[in-house]
Amino acid sequence: MRKNAWVICCCTAVLSAFGIFFRWLQNQACFEAETGLAVHGSIWPYVVALMIAIAAAVLAVVCFRVKNQPHTSFPDSLPAAFAASKRARAVGGVLLGAMLALGGLWLLLSSGALSEPGLQRVLAVLAVVTGVVFARQMLAPGERENDAGALVCASMPMVLLVFWLIVSYKVNIINPTISAYAVEILALCAALIAFYELAGFVYGRPKAVKSIFWSQFAAFLCITALPDDRAGAQQLMLVAIAGMLLFQSYLTASNIRPAVSGPAGSAQ
Repeated sequence: MRKNAWVICCCTAVLSAFGIFFRWLQNQACFEAETGLAVHGSIWPYVVALMIAIAAAVLAVVCFRVKNQPHTSFPDSLPAAFAASKRARAVGGVLLGAMLALGGLWLLLSSGALSEPGLQRVLAVLAVVTGVVFARQMLAPGERENDAGALVCASMPMVLLVFWLIVSYKVNIINPTISAYAVEILALCAALIAFYELAGFVYGRPKAVKSIFWSQFAAFLCITALPDDRAGAQQLMLVAIAGMLLFQSYLTASNIRPAVSGPAGSAQ
């Protein structure tokens, strides 16, 4: 159902445009220039929070209505979820994987000027490895659920995001203004859940609709967090994570098809 895939991605794009705009306005008007503290009584934190809630509700309706369509077949394995032309998978996988790896290399070279340089270097190495294995995953999704390469490829993004959450916590622990980094934390958490749901196709617990919803919602949050103040390398990594989730969820949604016979499949 390629039409449904385009509709879902277009909804995410529109919501992301509003989200990044409101977050930019919040950063411009909500924080004092000299101290970085939040301006008392500003409405923008509530506007951004409301936008996130609206995005979650809209994407939930758009994604989960597919689950209720009768006689629908859902992909139940990684090759079935990512079925597409080899050229499309190669271009998307190599481009997005290279973007993440490039962000990791950039972070590795500039880590000396950042807070927690040791942790930043480890994060950079994990980003490079994840970029490489993502490209490998899209070039060859694997024919068996217990394929060792497929297991590593599915797990590496989660390892990267867990460590990124640790780095973000260590860097922002002294910042009393929670709203300054809250969207980043939410984006990393949602991306972690999204990759966990996508890994279900490899570990034998496929949930196509849940993986699509979390991927699209996490991509929205990653894009919304872009106006925040962070290193350029991490900005590139965040864009790459959003692109990876959009690409994989688009392929998964495209492979939800009308069932040949019988009721809907179990990998919902």
